[in-house]
Amino acid sequence: MMYLSKISLADPQAWFRRRRKIRSDLFREHQMIWELFDNSPAQKRDFLYRREDRQGELPFYYVLSRRQPRYAGMDLIIQSKEFSPFLKTEDRLQFSLRANAVITRKVDHHSNKRIRRDVIEAKVDEYKKQFPRPEDRPAPYIIHQEAAEEWLKRQGDVHGFTVDEFFVENHVFHKVQKPGDPNIRRFASLDIHGRLTVADPKKTGEVLRNGLGRSKAFGCGLLLVRRI
Repeated sequence: MMYLSKISLADPQAWFRRRRKIRSDLFREHQMIWELFDNSPAQKRDFLYRREDRQGELPFYYVLSRRQPRYAGMDLIIQSKEFSPFLKTEDRLQFSLRANAVITRKVDHHSNKRIRRDVIEAKVDEYKKQFPRPEDRPAPYIIHQEAAEEWLKRQGDVHGFTVDEFFVENHVFHKVQKPGDPNIRRFASLDIHGRLTVADPKKTGEVLRNGLGRSKAFGCGLLLVRRI
């Protein structure tokens, strides 16, 4: 059993009290979601989440979890429903995804060491090598679409779906630092919206439950869908 929940702030005062902690601190935001569950010391993360910022509205969160979130305070509103999608081959779904989309490549031809690169940064570097003059390169939004299309094709091949159409927005860079830890983790996210067709219901169902891409602990990977 899984649960899909919407976590809303009760009022503007609730947002004012919390915003200093979570507005630009992904670790504290992660901790806020974590604290919605009854956790033992050995408990591993068993949820995905995504923050939604919409003009004229207070921020809210979608959370997909194996346990139902609970909260005794007054500043958050939790609306939960059971999540058990039944998919069939050739089902068409509208989707929305915030992805940490990366590609793994060798450092150079003489080394077996591999590094992860944000797909858009990697695609920009390809065009810089191919076209040294900026005026000869495609517009940024074309590069973003091209990089995302290649990544989505690879993901679909693995997870049993084909993407019919999509658009991208909000290519954003993030950093995460735990209190007391000098190390800073950096990653990029990209919002992708579109339509897909299910080719393998079992594989696509697994990715709906487990997420897509990396940085799932920090607001990426939750694939939200609805039938067309």
